Amino acid sequence: MTEKLYEDLFDPSYAAAYVNEALLEGDEVVVKTAVADVIRARGVSKVAEAAGINRVTIFRTLKPETRTSFTTYHSLLTACGIDFATRPIKSRIRSTRK
Repeated sequence: MTEKLYEDLFDPSYAAAYVNEALLEGDEVVVKTAVADVIRARGVSKVAEAAGINRVTIFRTLKPETRTSFTTYHSLLTACGIDFATRPIKSRIRSTRK
């Protein structure tokens, strides 16, 4: 990951958009990678302390083969200053009504 991306991910708005884009991919590995990038940008030890999660546990949790609970994701993202959000899906079929 580039130094510029780390700097950008330190901004909660940018980090939220970054994780949101990962969520839209619909692939858990992509989401874990995005969350891991945000955590690294903020400092693993600082996030671990804020989330109340052991630093080693964070690394283990974000491995692709590890099942991670919503509660853990929520704790980690909250510690990074962001949260999950939802939005309506834009219709891909245009209305023919006039």
